[in-house]
Order: sequence, then C-alpha cells, then structure tokens
Amino acid sequence: MNSLEEGFIRRSLKPRVDCDIPGRLRLSFARYAMLPEAAKPYLHYVEDVLKLLPGVLEVRLNPRIGTILVLYTPGEVGTRQILRWVGIVVDTGLEIARELDGAKPVAESTLAERVRRQLVLRLPRTKEEQRS
Repeated sequence: MNSLEEGFIRRSLKPRVDCDIPGRLRLSFARYAMLPEAAKPYLHYVEDVLKLLPGVLEVRLNPRIGTILVLYTPGEVGTRQILRWVGIVVDTGLEIARELDGAKPVAESTLAERVRRQLVLRLPRTKEEQRS
C-alpha cells in the first residue's frame, strides 16, 4: 500500500459526529462509499473491535449508508475516548496492512486475531489513561 492509498483510506474512515447524547454516539463516514473494495470484506469486524473499549456496550454498523451507532456507559467512557479509539483502530489496521503488503496471503481468521491482539495492547489500562 502506498502513502496515497493510505491517506485516502484514512480520509474515508475519518468519522463525523452526527449525534452525541450521553450513552449514544452516532458517527458517519462521508467518504465511506469510496473505500477500496479490498477493505470492505473486513468491515464486519468494526463492531467487535470497537466493543474492546471498556464502557462500549453495543455497536451497530450500517454499511449501506456508512454510519455507526455506539451505545456506551457514560462515566466509564465518553465521546472523545471513543473517537480516539476509532483512530487507533484505523491506525492499527493500516499498520498491519503495510506489514502484509507483498507478503504471502494470510487466512482471515489469523489476520483478525492478529489485529485483535494488537488492539488489546493499545487499550487504555486505567480510567485516567482513557481520559487523557
């Protein structure tokens, strides 16, 4: 993946806050429809990786219109932390895609486990880390 492709994917996955009320956050991705076809088969993992963040209760992805609804426990996590986590998820996915670029193909389950392990290492350990 070259830097132009990576930049385009980053812009495509940059969220916009559409609705933000305590416990309920709706994000939209304006350039979602322009994502490369190679990225689309992995979108079903979005729900799982966002729920790794402590306090996130439920995630509903609407791939038809490029929105995500995040239901969470206020006081345990907030909008800023969720947006930061979305950024970490995108960064991690792109880092792994860079590492695998040109390498022999990897089974999807192996890839999913690798991403999950990387993300678990990047989870905030304490509430203070979540807030900062």
